[in-house]
Amino acid sequence: MRIGLKKLGFLATIMIMMGVLNSCASKKDSVEAKQAMLYFGAGTQSLMDQNYTEALTNLLKANELEPKNPDILNNLGMAYYFKGETELAIKYINQSLELNEQNSDARLNLASIYYQSGDIKRAEKLYLEVTKDLTYDKQARTYYNLGVLEEEKRKNLNGAEEYFKKALKEDINYCPAFLQLGLLRYKRKQFNTALKNFKDASSGSCYESPVAHYYYGMTLVDLRRFEDARIKFDEIDTHFKKSVFAVKARAKAVELNEIEARYKAPEAHASLKVLESPDF
Repeated sequence: MRIGLKKLGFLATIMIMMGVLNSCASKKDSVEAKQAMLYFGAGTQSLMDQNYTEALTNLLKANELEPKNPDILNNLGMAYYFKGETELAIKYINQSLELNEQNSDARLNLASIYYQSGDIKRAEKLYLEVTKDLTYDKQARTYYNLGVLEEEKRKNLNGAEEYFKKALKEDINYCPAFLQLGLLRYKRKQFNTALKNFKDASSGSCYESPVAHYYYGMTLVDLRRFEDARIKFDEIDTHFKKSVFAVKARAKAVELNEIEARYKAPEAHASLKVLESPDF
């Protein structure tokens, strides 16, 4: 049931900076600086578009023109990471931090790379360092990553829950945190609370998350709201046709009649009663 970092999409956990080059701004009359800015912008956009070969090509050109720019080095490191060159990624992001040790974006990226590489202690140390930056405006991402670390690596669900709550305190619209809270509470059979979390994780700016919609439907089934569940599974099948969750939703919709019949059977009433754990 757990939806890990990779399944959520790596861009959900690794920030790719879109800012302008500070050093270029101070050399705006320099032809090389302007060219570096153009390559930086093109490379960053390619990173966002997941065109990593093109991103690497452009960022290497930017770095050749501006070899001591921390923003370029950070994104160059990310391009190498997505091309499977983890050691080079770490090298360039460390260079970015040497030039600007206050760069929490780069530190967060480095922490996430260590996490994915299995170096949990180093990743946690860097995440915690980022939380001390009181001016950093993306702490929701940091707390979310710490929550996933607690859940996946330490199996500490209570600790994970606290971090996900902190993520939402930083950014009430941080969709992945709503989803993970819902999954934790679903596992505990706290279905009413989970339903609210899944609703938040699939509404408004969070709508394009098929996994949140799917577990919203599953929770409706556990709450015996079968007609609402049918509507939700049909919505998933209609709106997310190319998603694996559309296949899951169709299969679950087929099962609903049988599930509903089992719940309604007198002899099954006691054994199938929904027992929801209390919320604290």
